[in-house]
Amino acid sequence: MYKEIWQKVYKSVCSISLLKDNERIASGTGFKANNRLVTNYHVIQVSTATHVQLRFVKEDGFTDYISKKISLNEFLTGLVDSMPIDSWDYAIFNLDWPEFDPIPSLNLCARDEFNIGQSIVLFGYQFGQPNLSIHSGILASRFIINEVKFLQLDASINQGNSGGPLINPNASEVIGIVTRKMTGLTRQFDELLRSFNHNIQTLEQASKGGRIQMFGIDPIEGMKISQTQMAKISLEIKRSANVGVGYAYELEKVRLGVHR
Repeated sequence: MYKEIWQKVYKSVCSISLLKDNERIASGTGFKANNRLVTNYHVIQVSTATHVQLRFVKEDGFTDYISKKISLNEFLTGLVDSMPIDSWDYAIFNLDWPEFDPIPSLNLCARDEFNIGQSIVLFGYQFGQPNLSIHSGILASRFIINEVKFLQLDASINQGNSGGPLINPNASEVIGIVTRKMTGLTRQFDELLRSFNHNIQTLEQASKGGRIQMFGIDPIEGMKISQTQMAKISLEIKRSANVGVGYAYELEKVRLGVHR
């Protein structure tokens, strides 16, 4: 079954890389629907990025089929519709470049009709890797927060899966947009990051009172650098922890934006 689903879906799933000076600084996943590119809004919210690399792969899931690098400003001018991270967290872009004409569009499920416990399949470029992956699982729960409809997934969700299509394997149609995961350590990492940020702010305040040199080294500046590095490492560990609960958004709002 999964081989057939791969054949029907892989061509339409896009790797989205945010670049600065030709170096990738963030990445996510998107997919083509009604000749438009759909992804999470948070995937493209990288203020330091200068360019975007859009890439579709061949059947082996790794070899480039179509790849195009464009400036972030040019890419953002194609934004058709979006909602912010604290809402439905989606972004829809025009794909007006002729290179992408051969890419087939995925069908969006016309109605939100699915059952808790049913099988689901998701696609994504996890951990920023260049190869497209397919994963299976079940729809574990459905719930609503602030009028946003979530799907809870019992499946392997990792960094880079954001924006990928959630597929109903029976019809190979998109039933949601994969958005994020939560591991058992998420809250602990959040507390740790808050502690680092508090320490950094305290050190910055202390440094305003005057500089101290010990053997030509400013100890406060050294501690600030150490805390900043530890915060970055902790954030990467949090992002890469791969055991947890995944979430997706239902398509209620996306259908309207895709067919505008």
